[in-house]
Amino acid sequence: MEPIDVLRETIWFHPLIDSHAHTVLKKDDVHYGLETLASAANGDAVLNSETSLPVLRAFSNLSVFYGSRCASWSDVEQNHEDECDDYEDLVQRCVGNTAAFLLDDHDHLQFFEDAEGFKPFDWHDRFTTSPTKRIVQIEGLAEAEILHIATTERRQGETVWDRFRKRFLDALDRAMEDPNVVAFKTVICSRTGLNVDPHSSDDTTLAGSLIRTLDLGTRSSGFKVEDKPLCDWLVQQTLKAISLTRRKPDSTAQALQFDVGLGENSMSLERANPACLQPLIAQYEASQIVLLHSAYPFTREAGYLASVYDNVYLCLGGPFPMISRDGQEKIIRESLELTPSNRLLWGTDSECHPEGFWLANQQFRQALENVLVDYVKHDDFDAHQAKKIALDILFDTANTLYHLRLR
Repeated sequence: MEPIDVLRETIWFHPLIDSHAHTVLKKDDVHYGLETLASAANGDAVLNSETSLPVLRAFSNLSVFYGSRCASWSDVEQNHEDECDDYEDLVQRCVGNTAAFLLDDHDHLQFFEDAEGFKPFDWHDRFTTSPTKRIVQIEGLAEAEILHIATTERRQGETVWDRFRKRFLDALDRAMEDPNVVAFKTVICSRTGLNVDPHSSDDTTLAGSLIRTLDLGTRSSGFKVEDKPLCDWLVQQTLKAISLTRRKPDSTAQALQFDVGLGENSMSLERANPACLQPLIAQYEASQIVLLHSAYPFTREAGYLASVYDNVYLCLGGPFPMISRDGQEKIIRESLELTPSNRLLWGTDSECHPEGFWLANQQFRQALENVLVDYVKHDDFDAHQAKKIALDILFDTANTLYHLRLR
């Protein structure tokens, strides 16, 4: 087999580690948000999505997958419903050749009525060669503790802040010690932005931030952490804990993933540039930081950070299948401009429906092939070196970063 053919075969058929994804829905909730397969639009904006390039391409791809033409979301719904007669077979077809999942923890969904509609994380083990691992969202962890202190009596002389701080740090420690947890995640980008203060505020400021959070929520609806001093503190404490835990030989929680908020209409673009994280990255140089969603639309800036800071990684999931084919190839090219391949990794960021995993993996492998083969043809590197880049992104970087020890 010619080296270029070996490269293509590796890109298309080597097992991958899905280093950031979400659990799928149970079979009886299969009609939930099918539009999310290829669009992050919300509300009335969903109606416009059928004319966008990503959605038109998804219709084309799904027509091949289903063996039936899809020209609208209603066509997708009908085909999806038919395929769900054998739901596990559908999932297997969609996630085949996945070695392991790292799944974003859904404990934070306890405040939503559809939380029980998701499969438990270990259910996904039946489709992979290695056990599923968990990613814990720190804001969800904090919100669960805030709900607890809001519904229970505190001890005499104990302040609300002291009580929350202890409960959150204890919960963080428990997650750190859980062998199934390999990473934490923050959604601070869409809450208060990536301009995170590297230094903690004083207790008076933090107590005030917590009180404002309590004032804006209720025991029945829950509480949302979106006050900047408190949001920043959660990130700071998690990075501190990771830096200490990484010194232990048996530690598993290795990184903090930053959700850059691709498609979130609540996200401030001005504060979503990962360049805002530079002071924090420098302050916590012993803590591994992963920028999710290709940091789109700031891929080049994220790639720069991953090239000059040893503790920064760039996960290329998110825009697949959410942006056009040209945009996807541009993301891979921009990420490779400066970033070493052992600082690049893959994760579908798919959720809810199995077809999202299939679309993301299919389109990513296609874009990776187009870009790497083009570089080989232009003699930027040879096919063997291109194969090493592909293996890093698909498998090796995540395997090393998260201490998965897969083969």
